This record gives sequence, C-alpha cells and structure tokens, in this order.
Amino acid sequence: MVRTSRRIHSNIQRQIDGFTDLIPVDLHALWDKSDAQFVRSRMVGSNVMANPTYWYSPSSRHQIGFWTFNDSDRLPRGEAVQETTLLSLLDDVTAELATRLIAILNDNKLHIGFTVNLNTARTGVSSSARLFYFDARSIELTGRKAIVECPLYDAESGKQLMIARATFVFIPSNEIAAKIKSMGSKEQNDTRDPLSPLFDTPDTQVLDESDLHDLSQVMNILPHGLVSHKTGSFSADKQRVAVLVDFNDNLNGPPNHVHGGILATVMCNVSELLFSKTTGISKHLSLASVRDIDYRKGVPTESKDVAVEAIVKDMSATKVIIVAKLTHGPKTYATLTTMFTIPVIASKL
Repeated sequence: MVRTSRRIHSNIQRQIDGFTDLIPVDLHALWDKSDAQFVRSRMVGSNVMANPTYWYSPSSRHQIGFWTFNDSDRLPRGEAVQETTLLSLLDDVTAELATRLIAILNDNKLHIGFTVNLNTARTGVSSSARLFYFDARSIELTGRKAIVECPLYDAESGKQLMIARATFVFIPSNEIAAKIKSMGSKEQNDTRDPLSPLFDTPDTQVLDESDLHDLSQVMNILPHGLVSHKTGSFSADKQRVAVLVDFNDNLNGPPNHVHGGILATVMCNVSELLFSKTTGISKHLSLASVRDIDYRKGVPTESKDVAVEAIVKDMSATKVIIVAKLTHGPKTYATLTTMFTIPVIASKL
C-alpha cells in the first residue's frame, strides 16, 4: 500500500488507487550506489529531502512516487522549492524508469543510459509545496531508446505543476567502458585554451562579483560553489552573457559524468541572468513556461573551464526566448531553449 507521512489530495489518491500491481522499489535500485551520485549525495544524503520510496507497475509500465522536502536553513518554511531542483529530479526519475524498462527488454543485461533531450513545461504554481507526487510512464520503447513522460503535482493540493518528457539512449556496459576511457584520454590530450567569455564589443561589461556569487549558488538547497563561476561578461548590444565554470565533486548522473539536471540548472541560471539584464525585470519575477534541453555529449566529472553562453533569440512585449549552450573549445555539450513569460505588471517592452 502506498503511504505518506502527510495527507494527500483525493485526486492524487484516486490516481494511485487505479493501479492494481504496484511494487515498491528503492531509489536508484538498478544503479551503482555511488556517493558521487548527485541526488543520493547532495539531496537525500544532506537531509534536504527524505529518502523516497517509489512504486512500479509492471502491467502499465508506470513508476510513481513522492518527494518530501524538509524545512531547513537552506529551505526555510514558506520558501518555494526551486523549479530547477524539480527539473533535476524529473530528469533523475524518468531515467530510472527508462533504465528499468530497458533492462527488462534486454533480459537484464546492464546498460548505461544518457539523457538526449528533456522538455519541461510549467502548468501551475504552488510556492508552499513540500510534498510532490509524480507519475512517470513509458510512451516509446525500443532496444536502446526510451521516451518517458512525467507530470508532477503538489500532492497536498492536487495541482499539476509541471510536465516533463525525456528521451534516453542506452549503451551496453561492455561498450561504455571503452567509450569512457577513450573520452577521458581525449579530454586529457586536449590542451587548447577554453574560449574566453569576454566579447569583442565596445559595450562589454565584466560580470561583477555579486553576479558570479549568485550563479555559483546553483540551487538554494545546495552548498555554495559546487559549480564555481569564475569569470564572465555581458553585452547589451549583442544581448548575450557568457561565463566560465568549474564542476566540482559529487555531481554525477551517469557514471563519471555530471548529472543532466545540474547541466540544465547551470544553463537555466545564466539564461535568467540574461533575462534580467536585458529586460530590467528581476530574475526572481521571471517565469519560464517552457524549457527544452538537448544533451549532445556527456560532461566528464569535475570538468574545468567549461563555457556557458546565453543569447536572446526573440523578444516581444509578452515573452523572451533565450538559447544557452555549454561548450569547451569546439565541443558543444548541451543546449537549452527557454521561453520566459513577461509579467504584465513588470513589462517594460
């Protein structure tokens, strides 16, 4: 039986009662229990959130569960759980279901999965939510590819907050070891300087220490500096921001690679900074209605001097579209397209 420590909304309970074959599964039951894994180490391990228990339905290929966040110094009572925190967990739980389904499809032969696309849309707001319910379900499955959709709810009010769709590709473990070794060798042999975050335009402004400090917070629930933002610049003429970052330890998603949610969050934060500098509207008032992330290459653990760049692609009186990317030299690791909705009372366009 599915139980929580808090009372859940009747609509959520009805959804759960509709399943007849739920099996409890542990967090990351099919993954290596590494202390370097981001969610296990930085969220559950630091008591930001309670250790979740998930349930899997073999007949419907759904995985459901709850995330319970604890009030703390990092997340004071009344302060909202950041959208990027939820985005990271959605990336994580959709990957878990995809891993389980690929294992079943391939007679439990071990495969390593990588997110290639994550699309999230905001559908509601609940700033006081501490108990979240998700319902991940498979919508496409082949031997090496899975697409998973997952709505997210405030479990106590029943309000839907976000919906995510994630696409994964899987590589057999006996192939991935050689790929990781080859990738590490290429990274070590690549001695080219990273691209400078300074622009060759007359109006270029070096980002001040307060901007870099805020960006290095990454998420409000995390210790400061897990991703160090070392230097950066802004051009109003080009409507562009770029920074250089170092990824620190215990941020893994796939083995030896930075968690996709962390990569997305870093790009989200730089995009929000550009939105604020371009529109004059506080980034705390920004409302990202749609985010679309393409992952092209895995970022090796503890990578240094990775460039994060964001540029305005479209702007109107009601919305701003910003595209961000993570690069190192000629390599592009990931891109993010964000559509920001401009609050009517704050619109200056």
